Amino acid sequence: MKEYWDIYDENRVFQNRTIRRGDTLADGEYYICCEVWFRNSQGKMLVTQRNPNLKAGGLWEFSGGGVLAGETTLQAAIREVKEEIGVEIAANELTLIHTFRHRKYFMDVYLVKKDLDIRSIVLDKDEAINAKWVSKKELQDMIKNQEFVYSVARRFDLLNNRL
Repeated sequence: MKEYWDIYDENRVFQNRTIRRGDTLADGEYYICCEVWFRNSQGKMLVTQRNPNLKAGGLWEFSGGGVLAGETTLQAAIREVKEEIGVEIAANELTLIHTFRHRKYFMDVYLVKKDLDIRSIVLDKDEAINAKWVSKKELQDMIKNQEFVYSVARRFDLLNNRL
């Protein structure tokens, strides 16, 4: 099934049109993504390892993805978490901690404070092949060792003091 994204301008104003995922954006056009960071009561972060067949395959990241046409980022965050790791979360569990504007997209980063049993996670093997809880130190070591998706690592470096 083809995915469609709403198109926004540099001020995140909807431009009343959509494009098919993968189509080229014109200058000044943006789409929206979301990322969901889980932190448990021990301060550990939940990370997933990308399927080797994907871009940046084998590297670690947080759950998330593109916001589909007509969705809010909150709805997309809930959907992406359910699709990627099989966990249902409610809107009131998500806290928006920052929005980044990149070259062609906006990224809304959400934090969920929740204790999840790693055994309850059901991975979509097309997306992720592994999941684990890591301490901030372990996560920083993964970033240093280039085991983490570069753009995700940059966002974590900028926001980790908010956790």
